Amino acid sequence: MSVIPEPVRLQLKERFDTVLSGPVHLTVYTRPGSSRLILPTGVGCATCEDARQMAELLRDVSSERITLDVVDVTRDPNRATADGIDDVPTIAVGSKSETSRIRFQGLATGTEFPALIDAIERVSLSEHGLSEQSLEALGKLTEPTEVMVFATPT
Repeated sequence: MSVIPEPVRLQLKERFDTVLSGPVHLTVYTRPGSSRLILPTGVGCATCEDARQMAELLRDVSSERITLDVVDVTRDPNRATADGIDDVPTIAVGSKSETSRIRFQGLATGTEFPALIDAIERVSLSEHGLSEQSLEALGKLTEPTEVMVFATPT
Protein backbone atom coordinates (compact mmCIF):
# COMPACT_ATOMS: atom_id res chain seq x y z
CA MET A 1 0.00 0.00 0.00
CA SER A 2 1.28 3.44 -0.92
CA VAL A 3 1.59 6.31 1.54
CA ILE A 4 -0.17 8.54 -1.02
CA PRO A 5 -2.88 6.68 -2.99
CA GLU A 6 -2.77 6.89 -6.79
CA PRO A 7 -5.89 9.12 -7.15
CA VAL A 8 -4.39 11.63 -4.71
CA ARG A 9 -1.07 11.55 -6.57
CA LEU A 10 -2.86 12.34 -9.83
CA GLN A 11 -4.71 15.25 -8.17
CA LEU A 12 -1.43 16.56 -6.73
CA LYS A 13 0.27 16.34 -10.12
CA GLU A 14 -2.51 18.36 -11.75
CA ARG A 15 -2.48 20.90 -8.93
CA PHE A 16 1.31 21.25 -8.79
CA ASP A 17 1.48 21.56 -12.60
CA THR A 18 -0.78 24.61 -12.44
CA VAL A 19 0.18 26.15 -9.08
CA LEU A 20 3.93 25.69 -8.57
CA SER A 21 6.13 28.27 -10.24
CA GLY A 22 9.42 28.31 -8.35
CA PRO A 23 11.68 25.59 -6.97
CA VAL A 24 10.94 23.79 -3.71
CA HIS A 25 13.48 21.75 -1.80
CA LEU A 26 12.42 19.06 0.66
CA THR A 27 14.78 17.57 3.20
CA VAL A 28 13.72 14.47 5.11
CA TYR A 29 15.58 13.64 8.30
CA THR A 30 15.32 9.96 9.20
CA ARG A 31 16.83 7.26 11.33
CA PRO A 32 17.08 3.71 9.97
CA GLY A 33 13.97 1.86 10.80
CA SER A 34 12.52 -0.58 13.07
CA SER A 35 9.36 -0.40 10.98
CA ARG A 36 6.43 -0.59 13.35
CA LEU A 37 8.31 -1.90 16.39
CA ILE A 38 8.19 0.29 19.48
CA LEU A 39 11.77 0.77 20.64
CA PRO A 40 13.41 2.94 23.30
CA THR A 41 13.87 6.61 22.44
CA GLY A 42 16.78 7.17 20.07
CA VAL A 43 16.59 3.67 18.59
CA GLY A 44 14.90 3.15 15.25
CA CYS A 45 11.99 5.15 13.91
CA ALA A 46 8.52 3.74 13.37
CA THR A 47 7.42 6.29 10.74
CA CYS A 48 10.68 7.37 9.05
CA GLU A 49 10.27 5.03 6.10
CA ASP A 50 6.74 6.32 5.48
CA ALA A 51 7.94 9.94 5.70
CA ARG A 52 10.72 9.22 3.20
CA GLN A 53 8.28 7.53 0.81
CA MET A 54 5.85 10.45 1.11
CA ALA A 55 8.58 12.98 0.31
CA GLU A 56 9.75 10.89 -2.66
CA LEU A 57 6.19 10.69 -4.00
CA LEU A 58 5.77 14.46 -3.62
CA ARG A 59 9.03 14.99 -5.50
CA ASP A 60 7.98 12.53 -8.19
CA VAL A 61 4.66 14.29 -8.93
CA SER A 62 6.59 17.49 -9.74
CA SER A 63 10.22 16.52 -10.27
CA GLU A 64 10.84 19.61 -12.40
CA ARG A 65 10.02 21.85 -9.40
CA ILE A 66 10.61 19.73 -6.27
CA THR A 67 14.00 18.36 -5.23
CA LEU A 68 14.73 16.10 -2.28
CA ASP A 69 17.53 15.24 0.13
CA VAL A 70 17.24 12.38 2.59
CA VAL A 71 19.44 12.76 5.67
CA ASP A 72 20.09 9.72 7.87
CA VAL A 73 20.79 11.34 11.24
CA THR A 74 22.80 8.33 12.40
CA ARG A 75 25.20 8.64 9.44
CA ASP A 76 25.27 12.45 9.34
CA PRO A 77 24.60 13.73 12.88
CA ASN A 78 26.52 16.96 12.20
CA ARG A 79 24.12 17.89 9.40
CA ALA A 80 21.08 17.32 11.63
CA THR A 81 22.67 19.36 14.43
CA ALA A 82 23.68 22.16 12.06
CA ASP A 83 20.14 22.24 10.65
CA GLY A 84 18.64 22.32 14.17
CA ILE A 85 16.87 18.98 13.81
CA ASP A 86 16.24 17.12 17.05
CA ASP A 87 13.42 14.73 16.13
CA VAL A 88 12.78 12.25 13.35
CA PRO A 89 11.07 12.03 11.05
CA THR A 90 11.18 15.70 10.08
CA ILE A 91 10.31 17.07 6.65
CA ALA A 92 11.79 20.52 6.01
CA VAL A 93 10.37 22.68 3.21
CA GLY A 94 12.33 25.53 1.62
CA SER A 95 13.68 26.86 -1.62
CA LYS A 96 17.12 26.04 -2.96
CA SER A 97 18.33 29.52 -2.06
CA GLU A 98 17.28 29.63 1.60
CA THR A 99 17.43 27.57 4.74
CA SER A 100 14.33 25.44 5.22
CA ARG A 101 12.44 27.13 8.02
CA ILE A 102 9.15 25.27 7.63
CA ARG A 103 9.36 21.90 9.34
CA PHE A 104 6.93 19.09 9.88
CA GLN A 105 7.86 16.79 12.73
CA GLY A 106 6.38 13.33 12.61
CA LEU A 107 4.50 11.82 9.71
CA ALA A 108 2.44 14.54 7.98
CA THR A 109 -0.69 12.52 7.25
CA GLY A 110 -4.34 13.12 7.97
CA THR A 111 -5.01 16.73 8.98
CA GLU A 112 -1.31 17.59 8.63
CA PHE A 113 -1.08 16.60 4.95
CA PRO A 114 -2.97 19.64 3.56
CA ALA A 115 -0.68 21.91 5.61
CA LEU A 116 2.36 20.24 4.02
CA ILE A 117 0.90 20.77 0.53
CA ASP A 118 0.11 24.41 1.40
CA ALA A 119 3.70 24.94 2.60
CA ILE A 120 5.10 23.50 -0.65
CA GLU A 121 2.86 25.78 -2.70
CA ARG A 122 3.65 28.89 -0.64
CA VAL A 123 7.40 28.30 -0.89
CA SER A 124 7.13 27.76 -4.65
CA LEU A 125 5.12 30.95 -5.10
CA SER A 126 7.20 32.94 -2.56
CA GLU A 127 3.95 33.88 -0.84
CA HIS A 128 3.59 33.94 2.92
CA GLY A 129 -0.16 34.60 3.09
CA LEU A 130 0.13 36.87 6.14
CA SER A 131 -2.08 39.90 6.68
CA GLU A 132 -0.67 43.42 6.85
CA GLN A 133 -1.41 43.46 10.60
CA SER A 134 0.60 40.26 11.10
CA LEU A 135 3.52 41.61 9.06
CA GLU A 136 3.47 44.82 11.09
CA ALA A 137 3.46 42.90 14.38
CA LEU A 138 6.27 40.63 13.20
CA GLY A 139 8.27 43.68 12.14
CA LYS A 140 8.29 44.83 15.76
CA LEU A 141 10.04 41.70 17.01
CA THR A 142 13.57 42.39 18.20
CA GLU A 143 14.72 38.83 18.97
CA PRO A 144 14.61 35.59 16.99
CA THR A 145 11.26 33.91 17.53
CA GLU A 146 10.20 30.33 16.91
CA VAL A 147 6.58 29.71 15.97
CA MET A 148 5.16 26.25 16.46
CA VAL A 149 1.84 25.18 14.97
CA PHE A 150 0.21 21.97 16.12
CA ALA A 151 -2.20 20.32 13.69
CA THR A 152 -4.38 17.64 15.25
CA PRO A 153 -8.08 16.92 15.38
CA THR A 154 -7.88 16.15 19.10
